[in-house]
Formats: sequence, C-alpha cells, structure tokens
Amino acid sequence: MIKLLFNKNNTGYFHRDIWLVTVIGMLNWMGFSMCLPFFSLYLYQERGIPMTVIGLIILLIGVVSALSQVYGGMLTDKFGRKPLLVRSMILSCITFVVLAFLINAAAPVWLLVIIFIASYVLMTLIRPTLSTVVTDLAERDKLTKAYGLLKAGINVGWALGPAIGGYFLTIVTYEWLFGLATLTALIPLLITAFLLHESLENIDEKDIIGIKNIGKVVKNSNFMMYIIITFLLLIGFGQMVSTLSVYSVDFAGFTTAQYGSLLTLNGIIVVLLQYPMASITSNRPKYKVLITGSLLVFAGLITFSWVGSYTLAVLAMVMLSFGEITFSPVALSVVSDIAPKRQRGLYMGTFSLSETLGHATGPFVGGVLMDVFAKDPIFIWGGLGAFALAAAIGFLWWGKRFYKTPI
Repeated sequence: MIKLLFNKNNTGYFHRDIWLVTVIGMLNWMGFSMCLPFFSLYLYQERGIPMTVIGLIILLIGVVSALSQVYGGMLTDKFGRKPLLVRSMILSCITFVVLAFLINAAAPVWLLVIIFIASYVLMTLIRPTLSTVVTDLAERDKLTKAYGLLKAGINVGWALGPAIGGYFLTIVTYEWLFGLATLTALIPLLITAFLLHESLENIDEKDIIGIKNIGKVVKNSNFMMYIIITFLLLIGFGQMVSTLSVYSVDFAGFTTAQYGSLLTLNGIIVVLLQYPMASITSNRPKYKVLITGSLLVFAGLITFSWVGSYTLAVLAMVMLSFGEITFSPVALSVVSDIAPKRQRGLYMGTFSLSETLGHATGPFVGGVLMDVFAKDPIFIWGGLGAFALAAAIGFLWWGKRFYKTPI
C-alpha cells in the first residue's frame, strides 16, 4: 500500500488518491481525537467548570461546526479540494499550538473555548472535503466500497486517538498533549501538500458561493427529504456517549469498565467490518440498505430497554454497530448520486450539517427522556427507537417516491 501511495499511476482497485485521503482522514482524526475527549476533562478537573456548562459548550461547538460545513462545501467547490484541505490543516496546527500555550498560561476559559471551537470547525471542514474527493474519483460501481474504505480509515483514527491521548496524559500535562497533537497533524498536512492531486475540474467557474446556491439545495426536495430522514435516525443513534453511559452504570448497574468495553466492541466491529459490509451492500438497492441499517439501529435501541445482563447489552451494541456500518457508506453514496457535479462539496457539507446536528440533538433528547421516565427504560429506549423506526419508514417512502437515480 505504501508503494501505491507514492506511485503516480493509478493501477490499483481504487484511484491512488482515494487511498491517500483514507490515510489523511485516519491521521487527522487520530490527532484530533487525542484531545477532544480530554478537553472536557480539563475544563472540569483543572478549571472547575460545571458539567452543565460543559454540555452547553459542546452543544455550541456542534451547532457552529455544523453551520460551517455548508460554507466549507461551497468553498471547496469554488477553490478546489486540495487548497481547502491544506489551508484548513495549517490553521488546525496553529490552533493546537495556541491551545497548548493558552493552557500553559491558564488563560480565561472563554478564550480557550473560542480557540477550541475554531479548531473543531477546521476539522469538520476537512471531513466533507475528503468525502468529496472520493466522489470525484471513484467509479460509480465502486463508490459505496470507496466510502466504506474512507469511513474505516477515519474510524481507525477515532479508535487510536483517545487511547494514545489517555496514555500520554499519564506522563505529560494537558498542554503537552495538544503539542503532541500538533506533531500528529503535521503528517497529513505534508501528505496533502506534496502527494495529493486536485480532483476538481474547471476550478475557475464563479457561480459557486452564495445564498442562491444554498437556495438551490433547499429547493431540491429529493435531497431535503433525505437529510431530514437521516437526521431522525441520527437522533436515535447519537446516544453512545451520553445516555448510554449514564443508563449502563446508574440504571443497569454495570461497571465503568463494562460500559467502556461496549464502546470498544463498537469500535472493533466498525474498524474490522466497515469495508466488508460496504462491499456486500454496494450492489443492493440503496434505499433498502438504508432501511436495513435503520431497523438494526431500532432493534439495538429497543434491546437496551430489557438490559438486565451484560450479555444482552453486548447483543444490543452488536445490532447498533451493524446498523452503523450498514448505513454510513451507502448514505454518502446517495449524496453523490443526488448532487450536481459542480456542487458536490456544497451537498456533502449540507449532509454533514445534518449528521452533526443529529449527533448534537440526540444526547439532548436522550437526557430529556431519562429525566421524565427515570424508572421506565422501555419509554427511554422506546422513545429513542421510535426515531430510528420513523427513519426506516421514511426511507421506504422516500425510496419509492423520490429516489429515482438508477441503482
């Protein structure tokens, strides 16, 4: 594979630059996830910020980054994929360095939060741009597999980052952790700058950025229905970190180690089976694959209602994980089918907005359900499962009425 990355000829199953963006995505998210979980810990332990305030900060980060992805999509359509990636990575490295110095100087929390939001926004600009490169380069019959490869690479980074960050925090302080993240982020920057080619043709077209183009996306009823239904599913799915952690430990009586092992199980399934699942589903009707993924998520959520043993919790997590790996690569492939060629970045950015808002809204909905139905897990997980079931029904309706692209 290393030889392929440095080979200028495209002789492999995938275009050489698809392998490159997979490596870039893995390294970028590994570097960022080294810091992301521990920034909240730093604010709570070192600066004494209440968890309620930290929760609001995380919600603010999600909303700002979600909105920025739409504009980032327009920028990549206008200026090209590589220029946006390089500039975002340079600025990301700078924000890591600034955060390291600010933490060392015990700077005001509001200033730390602003710089961290900037860092998060830059990282979220990179993700849809990498997906857009895959859209530009992958052959149509290999598109779902190519997205599966990219998602697998990013998930490897997400799995490695917290483990590396947690280990280094046992021997260094928080500011040095962000310094280490800077060094990690330099590697994908160099790969992008010197090895990645521009995948966008005719960059000099002018009518790319503006409210008018966003209006065109909003008027695309096929696409808007699709992201609304996806948003419903992600509300149900976005419970892994918040709702599931409290429910597993305080309600089901699991140890924190058992809860952590459930997340580890999810990571192992996603990393090992994401690409094989994408290969299996690549030739299936896409809306039916989306329905299957939604039903698996629904089954996993409902199973948590009856969790009385760790074994049953493992079964629930397996179903959730299979729902994730079934849904994710096909979801991106559908966006590429719907998007006009010259607005792929904008459409990917808008879809990423839907993803980010879904993951940000999910914990809030789960928290409300836990407060209202504290002693009735069937209402907690049944309420969350209802979103996934509604998504499955929605994809069935949408697939028959709207999704006319040949598959």
